[in-house]
Amino acid sequence: MPAGQDPIKAIDEPSAERTALRPVDHAAFFGALDQPPAPTDRLTAAFARHRKTVVSR
Repeated sequence: MPAGQDPIKAIDEPSAERTALRPVDHAAFFGALDQPPAPTDRLTAAFARHRKTVVSR
């Protein structure tokens, strides 16, 4: 987006990327956001490795 351009107008431009979801996909997507599945063992291990190896400031 060019400097000084209104972000709302940028979103409404025809060139803006949009994804249209079918009703079944919409329900699955927002259902996963509302009630995400429990983290898997691999994801939990990945977060543990991240905590040990990454220094956040």
